[in-house]
Formats: sequence, structure tokens, C-alpha cells
Amino acid sequence: MSLRFEWYDIIDHEVITSKTKLVVDKICQRRTIKGTKQKVQLTTKKLLSALYHSYFSFPKGSNQVSISLTSGHYSNTNYSFRMVSDVFNCLSELKWIEFEKGSEAKGKVTRIWAVGELSLVFDSIGLLWLPQDPKPNDSLVVLRNYKYPKGKTKKERGDKIDIDVPETAKVNTYRSNLFDFNQFLLKHCISLELDDENLNFLANEIANRAKDKTRTWFSEEEEKVGYLDLSRVQLRRIFSRGSLEQGGRFYGAWWQCIPSSHRPHIRIDGYKTYEMDYSSMALRIIYAQEGIEVSEGKDLYDIGLSDWKPEDDPRRKPIKTYINAILNDEFGNYRLPKFAQDILGIKHKELHEKVLECHEPISHLFNSGEGLKAQFIDSQIAEEVMVSMMHEEVLVLPIHDSFIVRAGYAQWLNEEMHKAFKKIVNAGVGVTIEGSKSNKHFGMTIEEVQKIDNLIVPFGSEEMWEEFIRADIMDRYLSSWKQNRLE
Repeated sequence: MSLRFEWYDIIDHEVITSKTKLVVDKICQRRTIKGTKQKVQLTTKKLLSALYHSYFSFPKGSNQVSISLTSGHYSNTNYSFRMVSDVFNCLSELKWIEFEKGSEAKGKVTRIWAVGELSLVFDSIGLLWLPQDPKPNDSLVVLRNYKYPKGKTKKERGDKIDIDVPETAKVNTYRSNLFDFNQFLLKHCISLELDDENLNFLANEIANRAKDKTRTWFSEEEEKVGYLDLSRVQLRRIFSRGSLEQGGRFYGAWWQCIPSSHRPHIRIDGYKTYEMDYSSMALRIIYAQEGIEVSEGKDLYDIGLSDWKPEDDPRRKPIKTYINAILNDEFGNYRLPKFAQDILGIKHKELHEKVLECHEPISHLFNSGEGLKAQFIDSQIAEEVMVSMMHEEVLVLPIHDSFIVRAGYAQWLNEEMHKAFKKIVNAGVGVTIEGSKSNKHFGMTIEEVQKIDNLIVPFGSEEMWEEFIRADIMDRYLSSWKQNRLE
């Protein structure tokens, strides 16, 4: 997956500025652009900034910048086809980029990436934390629906497309809250406590996961990103099926594509973090909507398999995957892959029967699309948690039904999560906590970390990240944020 150059943030760095001037001067030698010189500078700086961001995505070379070379694309944008073409041609002549030409008639755009002198320039800058401007208010709420080809049934629906968002008071509130949150988020540095070797290992795991055709994706396209780009921190709220009451979760941040086993390496401003997770959230929301009370301690993924181990049973994850999938699978097509069925020790038919039997009071809502309605409610809860903590100057990073927070604020977040769930759903819910890991713990489970270090960090404690990376990339990234704050 590659992002269009317009979606990247402009970098305010002296080297980017000097290279922008060089390109603009070369274009000026060919034709007069006196009245539009400022716009050509903007286009050039935007393209060079996009190339910088993609250059420092991991694994190296896995991410290119998309650029449209058709005139119709720019009719409602801040860029013109003529200017984009001029800059593209100039970068190509300078041998600063290579590209793979696309055919937009076939749905394929042109992709470009930095080479030669430009890549050397980027290497001289290194990966830095750089200030960003908040995304414009009107881009923060997205409404999607399937495109249905003429004469086709709903089972034969096409790709998802963005459609017009109704201008309502509620939408304006969503936008305003998210704009404020993104502004708050941009003051902070979200990084990883990993050395270069482990960072690259993680990036390759993300790339391979995105290619895994057996993996179930419950969310929108943003989660399928197959690379790690630390500049992608701002969020959008995406609604589904043409309805502002389906979906509505927050997407777009790099930490959302990190496998759960590696999220304990995430740091906020260099501080260790904890992840707080709602327990079986979608099911609890649906039970509450049906007026059925469920105790906080009940394990809703226990479907009666023998020798069940609460919380750490290896069969828990495939059961969770299956239940969440069939809540949205309106046509009954979903099957767990064979390796997941082998973990469970039962076939698809028996699994389905056990799920329906265990959740008989809400069994009529499976295979109904009810999961997207539950997602809308969990997005309301997430907004409540994010905004309330922001007002107290505490940053929480959303991952749909869980949140990452600095370790010292874990107890506070725990209370806010319970309070928000009660306010929106009027029911109780369990919350689980995942501890923190340092670079030396890469690839270990939290249980293994606790055994090795003989340490369980108490709720509410916090330590500064003392053994920050001895190595280059992440160390320099955090240092550049600290320097930026001083300046």
C-alpha cells in the first residue's frame, strides 16, 4: 500500500527547503511561473517531504509515494496537474527519483521513490521527529460504502468508496473533538524501544502480516499497511456502509499496525507504557443493547471447550477472531483457517454450533452485520476516553477497544474506561492490562519478562526510559523531539 503525496505532511527542514529552491529555479529556467511561483514551491516541498517520509519507512524500500499523472485528479485540490508534472519531470531529470508508471484506467497509480543524490541527502538528515500541522477539520470524518456494480447483487459488491459526509451538528462535534485530539497528539513523541536489528525484524513482520491472505481483517484499509512509518500519527474517523451509526473507529496511526505482542515496546515521550484492553467488548455491547446483564467477571470466549484456562488459553485468540468475524459476516462465508481450527481441535461446524449455543440469547444477531453497530458504540466510548484524558493533559493512544498510556497513568485510565463504558452502554465491563517490555525483551511474552526480571511493575508506577537505545534510529528520533521542544 502506498499513500498519495498529498496525504503526507510538509517538512520544515533547511535541507528540504534548499532542495526545493533548486528544483523551482530549474523549472523557472524553462518557463515563466512568476504568478504561481509560491504554488510551485508548495508542490515541490510537498513531494520532497512525501519522499522523505516514505524513505524512512521500514522495511527500507517497502513504501513508495503515489502520484497521479492525469489532469482530472487535481480539479478539487491545492495542486495543479501542470505543476505536479513539472516537478515530477524535474526530479526525474535530476535522477533524484525512480518510478513505476501506472495506468489509472486500470486503477494503478504511478509510484515514485528517492534515489541517487536525494537519498544521500535524506541519509544526511536521518529519521527525525518533525513538527506537523494538524489535518484540516473537513478531512477527519470519512464515510464509506461499497460500490455495487449495475445488475449485481449485494453479495457481488465491489470496492469501498468514500461518499459525501452529511453536514450535521454531530459530525461537526466529531471533527472538532478529533482536530483537538490530533493537535494534542502532535506535541508528543510516539516511538519504540527497539534497536535497529529488532526494529527491522518488526518491520518485516508487519510487511509479511499485510500479505497474509489467511489473516482476518475486521477494520478498514488503513490497518493493512505493510510498513512502519513513524510520521503517521494523526487519526481519522471512518464510518461504514454509508451510515454514521456503523463503524466510526479511529484509524491512521502507525501503532495500530503493530502486532499486539510487540506493542509493549511503544513509548510515549520516552516513557514506558501499558496497554489497557476492554474484555470481550463487542459481545458485552450487544448483550447490553439487548437488555441482558452480564457479570464483569464472565469469560465470554469460554464456549465450553475442555480444560479451558481463563485469560491465557491458546484457543482464546481463534475463538475471539471467529466471534468478531461472524458478527459482521452477513453471508455466512467466514471460516477459520485450518491452522486455527487445529489449535481449537474442532471443525468449523462444531465451533459454530458451540458459539451459538453459548450465546443463545443473542444468537440471532450473528451473521447479521451487528458487529459494525457495536463498533460505532465502541468508537463513542473511545472518543469519551480520549477526550476526557486529553482535558487532563494525559495522552492515550487508541487501538479500537484498547488504549496505550504512560505507565504512571494506568490506574487513572482504568477508571476512565469503566466510567466511559458505563456512561455509553450502561453496563459493567472488565479491563485487562498488558505490561511493558524493553529492547532486551523483544520477542518474549510478558510472562517470560516477569520471570526473567522477577519483577511485576505495580499499577500506577512510572520510570523514565533509562536504557534507551544504544543504537541509532530510535535514539535519534527521540532526541530530535527533545531538541525540538527546547527550541
